[in-house]
Amino acid sequence: MTNRFLPIHLGAPGEEISKKDLYAVAQRFKHFNQLRLQHVQTFLQPRQQDFLKLLPLLFHQNHPLLPGFVSLESPAGIPDYAPNKQTTDVAKQFSKGFVYKRKALRHYPIQAIFLMGSVGSMAFSKSSDIDIWLCHSSNLAPDELNELRQKAREVEKWAASLKIETHFFLVDPTQFSRGENTPISKESSGETQHYLLLEEFYRTSIYVAGRVPVWWLVPPQQEKYYKQYVAHLLENRFISETDVVDFGGLHDMPLAEFVSATLWHIYKSLTSPHKSLLKLLLMESYASEFPNPQWLCLSLKQAVYQGDFSVDRLDPYLLMYSKVDAYLRQAQSKRRLNLIRECFYMKIMAASENLTENRIRLQREDYLLSVANQWEWPEDFLANLASQKFWDIKKASIEHVVIRDQLQQCLRMILKFSGLPLDQAQRENRDLKLIGRKLRATLDLRPDKIEVLTTRTTVHAKPELLVVVEVLADNTPSRWCLYIDRSTSQKALPENAIKTGDSLLDVLCWAVVNGLYKKSLNLQLVTQSLKIAGNDFYQLFNELHAFLTRYLPGRENDLEVYGEPNQVLSSLLLINLGESLAIDANNQQLVMSERSDPLSYGDSRQCFVQSIQRLSVSSWGEANLQRYLGLEGVFNCLVDVFNNSAVPLSAENLQVLCYNPVRGRSIVMRIEALFGNMLKFFASGRLGLQRYIVAAETGYGLFQLNNGSLAYYRLDTNNQLLQELAKPNPQFSAVFFDAYVLDQTYIPSLYAQNLADVIQVFYHATSKHVGVYVLDEKGALFVHQHSNANPEHVITHYSVFLGTLLARGQLPDGLSVKFYEIQRNSAGVLSCQSVPVKLGGSVMDLRVRIATDEIGAMAIYCNEEKFSVANPDSFKPIRAHILGYRKSHDDYPFHITEIDVPCRLLGTDRNEQLQAAHFLNYKQKIEDKLNI
Repeated sequence: MTNRFLPIHLGAPGEEISKKDLYAVAQRFKHFNQLRLQHVQTFLQPRQQDFLKLLPLLFHQNHPLLPGFVSLESPAGIPDYAPNKQTTDVAKQFSKGFVYKRKALRHYPIQAIFLMGSVGSMAFSKSSDIDIWLCHSSNLAPDELNELRQKAREVEKWAASLKIETHFFLVDPTQFSRGENTPISKESSGETQHYLLLEEFYRTSIYVAGRVPVWWLVPPQQEKYYKQYVAHLLENRFISETDVVDFGGLHDMPLAEFVSATLWHIYKSLTSPHKSLLKLLLMESYASEFPNPQWLCLSLKQAVYQGDFSVDRLDPYLLMYSKVDAYLRQAQSKRRLNLIRECFYMKIMAASENLTENRIRLQREDYLLSVANQWEWPEDFLANLASQKFWDIKKASIEHVVIRDQLQQCLRMILKFSGLPLDQAQRENRDLKLIGRKLRATLDLRPDKIEVLTTRTTVHAKPELLVVVEVLADNTPSRWCLYIDRSTSQKALPENAIKTGDSLLDVLCWAVVNGLYKKSLNLQLVTQSLKIAGNDFYQLFNELHAFLTRYLPGRENDLEVYGEPNQVLSSLLLINLGESLAIDANNQQLVMSERSDPLSYGDSRQCFVQSIQRLSVSSWGEANLQRYLGLEGVFNCLVDVFNNSAVPLSAENLQVLCYNPVRGRSIVMRIEALFGNMLKFFASGRLGLQRYIVAAETGYGLFQLNNGSLAYYRLDTNNQLLQELAKPNPQFSAVFFDAYVLDQTYIPSLYAQNLADVIQVFYHATSKHVGVYVLDEKGALFVHQHSNANPEHVITHYSVFLGTLLARGQLPDGLSVKFYEIQRNSAGVLSCQSVPVKLGGSVMDLRVRIATDEIGAMAIYCNEEKFSVANPDSFKPIRAHILGYRKSHDDYPFHITEIDVPCRLLGTDRNEQLQAAHFLNYKQKIEDKLNI
């Protein structure tokens, strides 16, 4: 129904302004709001209607028997409000003896109540939620605000019992007008959208009770002088401050808010595109008019002032559509225009899906028909939309591409318009930074990323059949195509597929994340390159669904998630998917080996992992695929999982699947055990530079933390590994050996007993030699075989040499030296027994000391006789001199007892870096020359 009244003209300051006209404007707005409220009531059940009738009374008086009661002290009282008979009748349903008694209050804590949002539009339905602005006085104490907040929560609970979803927002108009404490709802990001939220409030709000917005009383032509006009009305007593509520004007909106609002609505469009695109394009049209945007709320105000208005014509969604329609027509953007028509249609008709009254559904269809006629939609447009009530995945995929392109175009346009680089805008506003991250996580397309359709929730008609076909082409990699019927799959044309990808896993994951999984689904695979049994194919699809639904958020991620770094939540490894092992293809090689490590199997040290496809889900809601090849791929993959997964790390961060017959289970167990050891050694808060060594085909892989990140190194031979273990370390470095690493030596068992700040000397004597293994105070290994040597003599010498280093202060204080004999019992079990060392007198008959003279030349002192060492031949007379000290001329080795040379000759830059391994290695180097 259209209301026609005489136009009202309010003059500028200094011109004629009639109190009668001001009153008439307020009454006209109240009348218009009452019509909107009646419109809302038509969608509600009788008991739900009671909620709106009783709402103002609940905050006007505290009655113990009325819903929401907290205490008699709760702030209550709304100016210029008295319940009508309908309201008191509803109150009597809760308290039979309820009688309203009017009380004059000196102070009214509640200034006004408004409904806001879609509640005042054709898009509202009984399943829609209702935002309620509860405007309160600025001088409420904190405890009073808490009481009011608690009461609002109790009223929300009562509404929920009536199947009405409500959200109360406590608003201090004084703070709000200064841009402080802007309500944050599902439809706005608070302070990043203050003015746009205010415009939406003026356009969509429904006045319930209390003071009227002073914005009503500022004529449209005076909007740019809002502050001055309001001040003029108050100063000249045209209105009283106690009769109005001032939320502020729209005249000072900064350019940055258009940027923030656009990003916010792009963000909302990622999960509810058809709901948010209309608002997004409204932002774009406003931005195109900056610095003088033609606000829709001013169009509404103009209609009320002119006296020619109706609820339908001033419907908030219709106002948005009409403005966006005009904007896109001017831009000659037919594709975007059709998209926005579809959004408008879906918003109106989606609200009617839950309506049981056929009358209202037909009313909305008639309404859309009138809109289509007025704005000249194509003749078959409405019919086509009506026939697509249940979308399939093909329709959703097509729509997603259109919507994605639209979102990206909006983003480019608004940033270009603002002249602000995105990174600068995000630095200045945290909300924008988080929204920008969300946009990149969702909209950025990468070859390794599974695309999540923005329209996936609209798919109601799920296919009964999925056919995956590998399409081979000359000189190009295979393409994998997903079809939903046999006829198109038999032709195998990529353009007919609903999805194409670089791998089988790519299209299967896409099907899962976009909602095509169901238990009864018929799956078919057509491939020439992969060998996957039918049962394994079904199991794979089930495993992908279980993994992705567990870790991918089923609903919109909370924005705060994007305040933290993007980290992997969990990874699923598919090993050798569709590949046969060469060893299984040759029956002659099916020989069991005692060396059963799948990464270094049998005498040939074969690695059974040929490829890994890794599916990972991140904290930002991304699903990514990566491919790794061979043994290098195994190590790279596990290091990537370790370094990039969310902490604290656990076994939950990794799941492994392998469908190879016979060996699949052992491969899975090996990879899980390897990752488990990484967690044990590197993720448990251990300090130091511990190393983990595993067998890797014919060589080894060494894992170590480097600046907080796990890294690995390949060591191809035993000698390379021993050289690595012999390197001095800046701090104690424990070493953990996996199975089959140096398993024919004593070294792994010795490292199992390694202690920090202790020099441990282990020896094993045979009839031919004495093997000495030293683990110094920082875990560096020294190994030497002493041929034709007496064990007691050898160990005594090491005791003297190391004791001298400690006594001279050449090693740090607090170190100790321990000696162990390596033994095996009859069962072959290894043990290390601590042994005491007794110093014999003959040992000290000859002291061999290496030093440098005053000019830096090296010299060797035998007792105190000096021998200069200028070239290799210089060692011969020294050797002859030493032999003269022996009781016989037996040619057995002799040993250096003391070293006093600059640290640079020992291999370091500073004395404090020296450790026992430096001295032992240098000592051995010189002894080898002396014993030639």
